[in-house]
Amino acid sequence: MIEERDELLARIATLYYHNDLSQQEIAQRIGLSRSNISRLLKEARDRGIVEIHIHHPIKRDLALEQQICEHFGLQAARVVNTVAGDFQATLWKVAHTAGELLNEYLRNAKIFAISWGTTVHAIVEAFNPRHRYDVEVVQLMGGVLSSDPAIDGPTLVQRLAHSLTGRYRYLHAPLIVDRAEVAQALISQRNIVESLEVAERADVALVGIGALDATVSSLLRAGYLSEAEFATIISLGGVGDICARHFDAQGRPVAPEIDARIIAISLERLAAIPTVIGAACGIVKAKAILGALRGGYLDILVTDSATAAAVLELAGC
Repeated sequence: MIEERDELLARIATLYYHNDLSQQEIAQRIGLSRSNISRLLKEARDRGIVEIHIHHPIKRDLALEQQICEHFGLQAARVVNTVAGDFQATLWKVAHTAGELLNEYLRNAKIFAISWGTTVHAIVEAFNPRHRYDVEVVQLMGGVLSSDPAIDGPTLVQRLAHSLTGRYRYLHAPLIVDRAEVAQALISQRNIVESLEVAERADVALVGIGALDATVSSLLRAGYLSEAEFATIISLGGVGDICARHFDAQGRPVAPEIDARIIAISLERLAAIPTVIGAACGIVKAKAILGALRGGYLDILVTDSATAAAVLELAGC
């Protein structure tokens, strides 16, 4: 009986949404009242038989894009208009715009490497591949055993790979360990060496940009950095991080003692990847974005207009 009702709901929905018949026309064809057709259409939506997707046009600030590209020598930039007072709406626009960029840059890629964090998680959720791109998805940095998918690298890699060709490679290691000797021992393990070498050969990389601000730091939220370590990095001039590698306002690496405990691609190796897409939004990220751009770690930036303007102001433009 349930299957028969589902079939009826699907049939009515097809006539209404695909064949453009009116509810009255469907009622006459099916032999029900128009009010019954209306209720059945609502039931089809409520039960997920019909899914309605609204594609909002995402407006971009082309002038800011041009300024960012010219000043920092980027391949490209995407600057969406900020939704004032609504970070989640702004993040949604950044994520969908980054997803469209992936459709462009994954066409000829063989290896696609990603970091993790709130913005990367949002992009993975928003990404709608136009094709099953023949790429292997790999981790750029170690993971964390967490129920929060935004800070769980293996979960993001697997989810992204399943929307592509299903091929992925984990980096079976924690992101930060207690001592440098432990990190060196792990990095010498063959499976970890191989995973990092594959990541370094990536054609395209997608990274988030972390800020040294307790309200937005995924590393602090995940418990990978203590408050004392966080304060130490700031005292050494740190303004942001990519793949947990911290840098100052000029993009120079900082906090070498903490850096030696990290299992992730180095900033130098990251910069050598042909196309690194960095995504971040919110003015709190402006200093970190500027440091990443000055360090030459990004080829493409995806952000929002208020943040882009703040970056350019900090850069003296």
